[in-house]
Amino acid sequence: MTIQALTAPEATPDATKPLRKNRDFTLLWSGQTVSQLGTSVSVLAFPLLVLSLNGSAVQAGALGTLQAVIRVAFQLPAGALADRWNRKRVMQVCDAGRAVLFAGLATAILLGRAPLAVIFAVAGAAAVLDVLFGAAETSIVSQLVPRSQLPEAFAKNEARAYGASLAGPPLGGFLYALGRSVPFLFDALSYLLSLLAVSFIRRPAHPTEEETGKTSLRHDMLEGLRHVVASPFLRAVILMAAPVNFALTGAQFSAVLILTDAGHSPRALGIAQGCIAVGGLLGALFAARVQRLLPFHRLLVVALAVLPALLTASTVLNGSLAMVAPLATGLFLAPAVNSILFGRIAATTPARLQGRVISVVALSATAAASLAPIVVGTVVEHNGGTAAMTTVLAAACLSLVAALLNRRTLRDNQDVR
Repeated sequence: MTIQALTAPEATPDATKPLRKNRDFTLLWSGQTVSQLGTSVSVLAFPLLVLSLNGSAVQAGALGTLQAVIRVAFQLPAGALADRWNRKRVMQVCDAGRAVLFAGLATAILLGRAPLAVIFAVAGAAAVLDVLFGAAETSIVSQLVPRSQLPEAFAKNEARAYGASLAGPPLGGFLYALGRSVPFLFDALSYLLSLLAVSFIRRPAHPTEEETGKTSLRHDMLEGLRHVVASPFLRAVILMAAPVNFALTGAQFSAVLILTDAGHSPRALGIAQGCIAVGGLLGALFAARVQRLLPFHRLLVVALAVLPALLTASTVLNGSLAMVAPLATGLFLAPAVNSILFGRIAATTPARLQGRVISVVALSATAAASLAPIVVGTVVEHNGGTAAMTTVLAAACLSLVAALLNRRTLRDNQDVR
């Protein structure tokens, strides 16, 4: 399929209007709110579906691993393709493709023709489209939103993600109880609504310095990597992002394993996980206020300095449900930091490189987070929960060291505020 790039000149977003009156961003954000809710519903429904078809827990886990591997492996190519093609068209194609995939899966379930091979194929194809859509969507934000409002825009995206992760699993369980096909029909509908919202975006969806496909995909990916390597700020971001994402993901996974071993019920575990997600959601809602309290480089150092203390407190509370309270507190500051980081990257990266640069940064964080469950799971099994929490604590300390060593670079790269 060939996706043609737009050649119309790109208008500058109006910085005098508040973000809530930005029509194009509101359309994008609203469509993705529904879409991410649908995705969160499917995250729960997929393993339940595998288990209901006499699949084993290993097969259910393999499905999640397949999706994670695809998301990591396709991250860089997706960024290059998002820079090469019309980003609005990319999002439309991805939404349409995912709607067809999940509607087809729901139909197959209703007809009793959904073997494991079909489920794995749908999950894998959807993961590819998820990554490609994400690269295009993140890249297009800087074309829809004025530079001064980018941190606020990314904070709203953080709130959207945390809200979906909080509401999705309970809704998924309710819909699955109505019928095995219902969650996937809901997800298909969510993609259709997202497609409708994206289609009404008016602003040109491709940079004026557009890629036309004259270079190879490999060349484009290497160009993005070279840009990141040449930027002291982006290098510092990656050095901080990888270990802190490992620490946050590992701590949450460790908490589940530790609390399970301590004999807490599945209901209690669900409440504990919900409390952690609420911490992130509240942080996203208050991100703008938090950002006004401190300059970015100080906010970042404070957040990364507080995290080891919170992880230490969680380790001391090992086995008690109270151990999730410090983790929820740690997630409170994450959205404020993330929104400024991505706002800064979007504001300073050339339009034609947005997808590639953001994909490189996302890959570093995603890859580290993907390794966390297997690493801490192994540590818990052989050395216990305290050792696992100590492992993630060490990763958090590495991130703090990286921030301190690069504080001058961070101080010189905060004008997005």
